[in-house]
Amino acid sequence: MPAATLTEKGQIIIPAQIRARYGLTPGTRVEFVDDGGVIRLVVRRRLTRSDPAAGYGLIKVPTKGKPRRLASFDAAALLAGKRGGRPG
Repeated sequence: MPAATLTEKGQIIIPAQIRARYGLTPGTRVEFVDDGGVIRLVVRRRLTRSDPAAGYGLIKVPTKGKPRRLASFDAAALLAGKRGGRPG
């Protein structure tokens, strides 16, 4: 059985083979349960990696009749435009 060492800050690193076996990815919420002298780690919520292309079309931007491509999207320029200025 894989083991881990507790750091001075109270942190542990879950061994890679355990993370892979149970699909534990960064951001996964876990709960520690005291079960009569045994501590159980219970997975509460798994986060799946998002696909940036899945959000395409959620933001409406005036395009002046030209189609926009996801590759040309520049969030920083849009935010700067709302503040009245242009970057660069």
